[in-house]
Amino acid sequence: MIRLPNKLYRFNESVLADFVTILKAVNNYPISILELHRVPAPDLHTKDFIDALTLLQIIDFVYSGNDFLKSEAVLFPQTVGHHTIYVTLHFDGKDHHFSRATNQHGFVTRYNDPAWKYAEEELDIDDYQSFLLEHYALQQTGGTWCELVGRFSRVDGRNMALLDRPLTAAAGANDTDGAKAQLDLFGVYDEIERIQSRYGQVNKEASMLNAMAKGKYSSYIKFTTKRERNAAQRELIEAQSEAKQLRTHVDLDLFQAKRKARQEQVLKRAQTRPLVQEFDAINSHLAIVEATLSGKTLITTRYLGEFHKFFPDANRKPLETIEYYHHQFAGILEEQLLEQQRCHPSQAAALMLAIDNLKGQILALGESVSLDDETYGQSTRVQARISRLDEQSRAFDRNEELKAESKKLKQDIAEVIPSLLGNLTDTINAQIKTTNDVLYPNQHRKSPQFSFKAATKSVSYSFPHNGDRGSGSKVKNLIIFDLAALTTTPLPFVIHDSAMIKSVTFAQVRELLNVYAQTRTLTSGAHESKQVFFSFDATKACGMGTEHTWPKTRSFTSVKTPKHSTDSRGTPRQK
Repeated sequence: MIRLPNKLYRFNESVLADFVTILKAVNNYPISILELHRVPAPDLHTKDFIDALTLLQIIDFVYSGNDFLKSEAVLFPQTVGHHTIYVTLHFDGKDHHFSRATNQHGFVTRYNDPAWKYAEEELDIDDYQSFLLEHYALQQTGGTWCELVGRFSRVDGRNMALLDRPLTAAAGANDTDGAKAQLDLFGVYDEIERIQSRYGQVNKEASMLNAMAKGKYSSYIKFTTKRERNAAQRELIEAQSEAKQLRTHVDLDLFQAKRKARQEQVLKRAQTRPLVQEFDAINSHLAIVEATLSGKTLITTRYLGEFHKFFPDANRKPLETIEYYHHQFAGILEEQLLEQQRCHPSQAAALMLAIDNLKGQILALGESVSLDDETYGQSTRVQARISRLDEQSRAFDRNEELKAESKKLKQDIAEVIPSLLGNLTDTINAQIKTTNDVLYPNQHRKSPQFSFKAATKSVSYSFPHNGDRGSGSKVKNLIIFDLAALTTTPLPFVIHDSAMIKSVTFAQVRELLNVYAQTRTLTSGAHESKQVFFSFDATKACGMGTEHTWPKTRSFTSVKTPKHSTDSRGTPRQK
């Protein structure tokens, strides 16, 4: 809480009197919080001018948390109010510069310079969390940033009421969500979820097929026993044999019918050919008769003259004599020619009618031969029976396959998943025991036992305290559980408020600070040391051991306060 002048405190007892002292220490250059606490502290009139809890809330805010928005520093009218937090995050040897404002907390601004002057882009909070997932190598887990990391931010003592459920993000939350997040961190949740989900799908489909078969709701889904399936198989074979015989018989009949039709076509064509010849002969004779009657067949004097023009030596007299006889002969036969001219058209028409009739018969014989109605109906009935028996058999076989798959998945749920969860449980509990033994170097103390609990549809967990149910012991167990998760999974950091640490006995606190110090040897997916952000204000109460350890384990944020600015700028690191 920031102390302002009032009836109880004079001006020089308030934070206002310390502003000058602090600004002189900063002197417009970056300075770590460690130095900022150490250098001006002897000259300050107020205590904890930078509140430890507020600092942890700011770090949580930097990592997309929202607890800081509810803090006194933002909500109280006499405090700073809405402001912007500037931060530099270090991944894979490269710095990334961001800012997040309390009055626009759904967005994060990215900068391309370490002084946060030149904005590069604005990200919504989801994109920023995706950035964190990617650079901490957590994208492949399938969980969100808040699911994986947010539940390990223990700020403002809000988790004190959930000491028996360390993976619960908030009161009333489902334990299965916490177990999922932990399994995601281990990289095994997808395989477990695949088995459990498939088991549910298989059982649902098998139950539906069973219900339809027993209720006789469909003529295609009706078998419930292997005996019925075998009987249907025999009937199906018989129907297929009948269909084959029917096809053979029909094919033979159709072949014979087509061969007979081709033979009749040949006969009809043979009958047509003389009629066509006779028709052509009558038409030719009729043309000669008509030409004779019209005089077109007679050679005129002009034609003879043209002939002698080319053949002057030819004997003209015999040609003229012959032509004379033709003229006389045409006159004699004129009545016969007229009779032929009258009769030939009717003869030609009769022949054409006969020819057309034969051509029609030939075309009719050339059309495809089809089945009769009785044969067609018999074939249709046999095929329908085959289809029905085949569908009934396939439905039964599908149900049997589902039952076999369900049995295998049930075995996986009963054996494979518990075995996998058991290995992970052993890994976590081994680390919990190691840390617990460090906290009690001179005595045997039972450690808490974490365990996953597998069901057919989900995975939950339990965290009994092994008989040690005091509030201080429970808090200690929660802390060492977080440290076990930090050690055994890709979790990049944890945040612990002093309200948790104060609940632990002094002797264990001294050892706990050493455990915190050892986490620097762990490497995150960003190829940087993993981090523990914590606040601690009981150094003197815990004794000399903590005073010697404390400077080595301090988490700090470098702070820069430019002229005419109250913005905080920092780089979360571990030193």
